[in-house]
Amino acid sequence: LLERSLDLVAMLVAITKAGGVYVPLDSRAPAARLQAVLDDTRPALLVTDQPHTLTGVPALTVGELAAAAGETSDPHVGIHPEQLAYVMYTSGSTGIPKGIGITHTDVAALALDHCWHPDAHQRVLMHSAHSFDAATYELWVPLLSGARIVLAPPGDLDTRTLQQTITDHHVTAAFLTATLFNLMVEEAVDALGTMREIWSGGEAMSATAVRRLVSRYPGLTVRNGYGPTETTTFAVTHTVRSEDVERGSIPIGTPMGNMRVLVLDDTLAPVPAGVAGELYVAGVGLARGYLNRPALTAERFVADPYGPVGSRMYRTGDVVRRRADGVLEYLGRADEQVKVRGFRIELGEIESVLAAQPGVGQVAVIAREDRPGDKRLTAYLVTTPGSTPTLADLRTGLARTLPDYMVPTAFVALDALPLTPNG
Repeated sequence: LLERSLDLVAMLVAITKAGGVYVPLDSRAPAARLQAVLDDTRPALLVTDQPHTLTGVPALTVGELAAAAGETSDPHVGIHPEQLAYVMYTSGSTGIPKGIGITHTDVAALALDHCWHPDAHQRVLMHSAHSFDAATYELWVPLLSGARIVLAPPGDLDTRTLQQTITDHHVTAAFLTATLFNLMVEEAVDALGTMREIWSGGEAMSATAVRRLVSRYPGLTVRNGYGPTETTTFAVTHTVRSEDVERGSIPIGTPMGNMRVLVLDDTLAPVPAGVAGELYVAGVGLARGYLNRPALTAERFVADPYGPVGSRMYRTGDVVRRRADGVLEYLGRADEQVKVRGFRIELGEIESVLAAQPGVGQVAVIAREDRPGDKRLTAYLVTTPGSTPTLADLRTGLARTLPDYMVPTAFVALDALPLTPNG
């Protein structure tokens, strides 16, 4: 439970080197959510730099660690490649966040992929929350290649702070969620132009924003990166070309060096090029599974009928189409999971928490995009007879359990939910 700082970087490296497993906690998340993570992982120690109300685990502050520093030589701890390196929590459809276990092999496969051009990734910006999987790229890709991390200031960052950090410290590469990428192009395009390579993802990239950036800085490389946390941040990537911008749609691309992708139908049979199917990812980089959730692990990490005996593939729930040239185009979701401002959200988790609020009967939550690129969560609810929960009550109740990016922007009261003939 640390703010973005040199202490955070040192701590993650130290835990890894000592053979431990780190579990990043988002200081912006409600205490109830953080407590649920602690109860699920049962950690040996909570390392923090801030006041908290979490229980059930001994806590140690960074200041206490610095005062107690002793032996500084290599501990020579033997670590198996398939040992967990970290457990990262994402939204869960049952109302309980799920922990994804990533191994040392997974992290090494990401960091050693041939896609990271050494000239471009000399100074990589670290600005994401360390509980967001983009931090895996920001931390380990530069460190494991001998490059440098440029650490953004702690706390929430605006475009002006990012612009100053990028220009003052000569950042050469960074990952920006699609929403942040669009905002930076709008408000700080010159800062982006000083870099050599920009990765974006989390949601569909805006061809308009890319066109504006590359027309001004044609030598800048822009790459679309796709991958859920279960595939260690990135599984598929695409270097944006002029024809993509002209077409008005940025594809997600082709698999990274250690990955394989399959586009399958409901019977797990491959679909032809040009036909929509569900995306499955196989190869090095697949997570071990979900911590303490064997049934969910078995549901999402399934046997790979097209790989070596005993190999697995991850069912992403994303619908894609493979072009004749092998490039994948993203079409949408096969389930109710959405991405808003780069955060992956299970709508069922919000519905579960909202339905538990006093005076709330039926609920439905959707992600509306009334304007291109402006996706917002909207909650529709039917109150119980005689109850009239206020907007403030609902927001306060949700904020006790959900992080701010999962609290709907709008709440709409209905007399009844519109239902299909099948209910």
